[in-house]
Amino acid sequence: MATPAFCPSPRELTLDRLVVSSEGITVVVALARRPVVACPLCGALSRRVHSRYTRTLADLPWHGLPIPLAAQVRRFLCDHRGCRRQIFTERLPETAPSYARRTVRAALALEAIGSAVGGRPGARLAQALGVSGGAWAILERVRRAPDGERATPRVVGVDDWALRRGQRYGTILLDLERHRVIDLVPDREAATLAAWLTAHPSMQCISRDRAGGYAEGARLGAPAAIQIADRFHLVKNLMEALERACTRHHAALQTAAAITYPVPLPKETARQRRSSGLPHHHAGPTKAEQRSTERRAQRLARYERVVTPAAAGMAPSGIAKTMGMDRQTIRGWLAAGQFPERAPPPGRRHRVDPFMADVLERYDAGLENAAALARALDTLRRTRRRTRRRTRRRDGARWGPRPAGVGTPGGAGRAPSPRQTAWLLRNADAEPDDLTSEERAYVAALTTACPALARELPRLCRRLCGLRDQAATGAT
Repeated sequence: MATPAFCPSPRELTLDRLVVSSEGITVVVALARRPVVACPLCGALSRRVHSRYTRTLADLPWHGLPIPLAAQVRRFLCDHRGCRRQIFTERLPETAPSYARRTVRAALALEAIGSAVGGRPGARLAQALGVSGGAWAILERVRRAPDGERATPRVVGVDDWALRRGQRYGTILLDLERHRVIDLVPDREAATLAAWLTAHPSMQCISRDRAGGYAEGARLGAPAAIQIADRFHLVKNLMEALERACTRHHAALQTAAAITYPVPLPKETARQRRSSGLPHHHAGPTKAEQRSTERRAQRLARYERVVTPAAAGMAPSGIAKTMGMDRQTIRGWLAAGQFPERAPPPGRRHRVDPFMADVLERYDAGLENAAALARALDTLRRTRRRTRRRTRRRDGARWGPRPAGVGTPGGAGRAPSPRQTAWLLRNADAEPDDLTSEERAYVAALTTACPALARELPRLCRRLCGLRDQAATGAT
């Protein structure tokens, strides 16, 4: 049997025996006999052995089984009078560092896993592979890993980031060719950026937002570099300008919405729906009811996993060990003979309950708006939400804000907001296939009702191209 397969360092350890148990395989190793050992503090050689103890180290797994190493390590007495350490343990630098709980090669495996997938995913992957180590251990290994050779960046991206939003900001610098963060600067002053660029003279292109401080810092720190405005800020500035243009033409938005979106029919009352004999449209389950249904399904699945092996003759103790549950719980489930349903929570008395007769009377008369019901009843001014919930349970009707693009009872269609209109105009020009038929009709009606707004988008696009050209030359 090849010794290096089990021992991390054949020069320090030799294989003694293998101990096989239900928990795994323990590799018992013996240390290479050295007559003298140097003190790690003063360097003096010592021959006197003080004591021995067993040091256990986690090593790489074998076929998913953990392989711990058990080594008999010696303690020595330091004979140097000036040394502060009287007793020391012999070191195994190639096998494991001092005070380490795993071998060097096991730590390198955790580092590779953490560098590839991160902390928590890495912990799940390590558990599946049989490597011992949690998320924090993996992240600590990644943090302690030495930095590799960094390539000299040529194209750098400059933007601000918030240490505390609205109060304290810094600057982040990225290598846009390799898509990696280069450095974080604690502020966003021009002098700080200029000093950083001066210390890194390899910059050929700087992508930034349109802040004047970054433009000045780039001119001072890298005068020969080309400055460009990044696409995100250009598109953002374009949409802000287009939104302001839509705000100025608010009347045209209302006219286009009235032409495009039909006015809804008057809503029938609850009494009319009941007298018509048509099936009622009941509201769907609430989020709390959905969560309750999901939890019941989980409990039922666990109950079936208990009942199935019990029907096959498996003992409750074996089922408890397999399921990781208490035996008394399993015995209670089997003795019940059916799935134990949970009792519903006791009903709570709402402040609306004493007035439900008046609420339902007004609701049947056609007053279906929760806010109007709350105003009609002076005692329920602050219970509009409870009133809405109770009356919705009564008839299954849902109240809420009207969706965008739906007409109002006054006869005019509800127009999309200026921001929504800006995005519709932008998509109609760039990605027309992404719009629905109603949205395309709305854009067509808007450009017909307001020719000035139809000319706004090409003008803003030309202005955007001009800003991009100015940014390329270093202007703000």
